[in-house]
Amino acid sequence: MKKQVSPIFHSEQMPQLYYMGKVLPEISSYPRILHSHAEHVEISIIYSGISEYLIGDQRQLIRPGDIIIYNAGVVHDELSSANAQIGSYFFAVGNLQIPHLPANALIPTNVNPVFHISQDFDDVISLCEIMRSHFEHPSVWSQYMIHYETQALLEIIWRVIHTEQRPQEPHPNYYLGYKIQNYIDAHYLEPLTMKQISTALGMSASYISHVFKDMLGYPPMQYALRKKIGEAQTLLISTDYPISQIAQMVGFDAQSHFNKLFSKYVGISPGQFRKNYRKTQQANQTNHPGCHQ
Repeated sequence: MKKQVSPIFHSEQMPQLYYMGKVLPEISSYPRILHSHAEHVEISIIYSGISEYLIGDQRQLIRPGDIIIYNAGVVHDELSSANAQIGSYFFAVGNLQIPHLPANALIPTNVNPVFHISQDFDDVISLCEIMRSHFEHPSVWSQYMIHYETQALLEIIWRVIHTEQRPQEPHPNYYLGYKIQNYIDAHYLEPLTMKQISTALGMSASYISHVFKDMLGYPPMQYALRKKIGEAQTLLISTDYPISQIAQMVGFDAQSHFNKLFSKYVGISPGQFRKNYRKTQQANQTNHPGCHQ
């Protein structure tokens, strides 16, 4: 080594990898609908496929070579279509505190969260595969190796961010669209109607629908429904509540209606979604008990 490396992250505040995984294109048709993560930043590295994602309040075209940063609390819809097939690696990193940024954030809120690597992308993919191998085939040294590999991955991503960092251009109707989005986010678990939104914001329902769909790509009520499905997915993977109770918690009067809409948007039933997740989680915990989701 001719050049000394000065690491960004130090022992006083060392980031922690909570979990990681690889999504194969053939199974990515079971998407995670609108959701966010309160306790960590999520990093997604795309290696195949093209699709549109909703990240915060912006629609983004995603392609191979992209690295996507989801700061803690940022709502995102990972697939715009149940038919899209995206191959990706994902990493959840917590205990992250960077000066002048909120906890568990890698980028400022006004920076575009999608960054592209071309020249060294194969090296990044190789690192992802090495990390995945240490998860799936653990040895006595796996935790040490994954710890330092995580630091290396974050250093690479940090430098990509600061090489390509560019301000995110706000939508022309950003402030109004953001106001509508905030209202729906606060009330989507209630029996929400366009009339209620219209009355609360003092604007016509048709104007609200036009502005909101133009900014986010979804009509307001479809956005609210996707929020319900996303919250249901979170409850399915993080609790043992019966599916009937989860249906009620996210605002459905009938479980049959919930099952029908969940299957339509996700591609499988709520019960199968929970079963698939737990099967994957148990395999990860067996292979590497030090990591969790």
